[in-house]
Amino acid sequence: MRLAVLAPPGFASVELIRQTPDVEVVTELRDAEAILLAPRFGSVLAERWRDTANVRWIHALGAGVDTLPFDLLQSRDVVVTNARGLYADALAEFVVASMLFFAKDLRRLVHQQAAHRWEPFTVERLEGQTLGIIGYGSIGEAIGRRATALGMHLMTVRRRQEIGEPSVDDVLSACDFVALSTPLTPTTRGMIHAARLATMRANAVLINVSRGAVVDETALANALEQTRLRGAALDVFATEPLPADHRLWSLDNVLLSPHSADQTADSHDRAMHFFLENLGRFQRGDSLENVVDKVEQY
Repeated sequence: MRLAVLAPPGFASVELIRQTPDVEVVTELRDAEAILLAPRFGSVLAERWRDTANVRWIHALGAGVDTLPFDLLQSRDVVVTNARGLYADALAEFVVASMLFFAKDLRRLVHQQAAHRWEPFTVERLEGQTLGIIGYGSIGEAIGRRATALGMHLMTVRRRQEIGEPSVDDVLSACDFVALSTPLTPTTRGMIHAARLATMRANAVLINVSRGAVVDETALANALEQTRLRGAALDVFATEPLPADHRLWSLDNVLLSPHSADQTADSHDRAMHFFLENLGRFQRGDSLENVVDKVEQY
């Protein structure tokens, strides 16, 4: 089969793919039957769409597919798959670390150590507190397992809400911590807006490991500056890299991560291993894993 790779220059895994039996890595998209798409290269696919007439399968190495041109993908019989679930454990650990950061006031400890100040203070236990998880897929479930092990109570919102389950508004108003792990779709874009932020408890912490555009960042910065919200831990942002003059950089009640909470030493290898397994399925004519719904866009 003929495979094209849309990735940054020097993408190391190309040589690994070249060693795969019965696979030819091609440089021209018009010659490709399948495309391997590096994270954040969805816009490149849109720009070169007219050259993809022979493509039957596109695999995204990342879990997020919000940059893909779904209007174009829906017009053609092409299967899209991604790496969802592979990064769930690392992201869940980041959520736990973020909750501990605020519960134990770790920033205060760092400041006191730097100033050589011995000032004992009262900390919190996570046990008994309530964590809301908005987006209860593979990442949400991984977060939930760890929070439950710490003795926390859970409130969860699934993509397809069933009768009697809590809503986004229920979770925001009731929880001590709220973790966002929902995909970015037309439905979830801007979902956490000013009115919803205003319903959160003043001692609540918002943690975002989904996509930055799920949150109205201006409204969030306002709430944090005015201490209407205890804090936020953010791994993702609407514009990345986060502009150097953005207000979020300077807020003491924000834990800011440069979209690297899922970047472990083996994360790329795991993503490539999964792709190669799916590649084998494609060559055999078997059903592919992690098929993306092109209408729902996740």
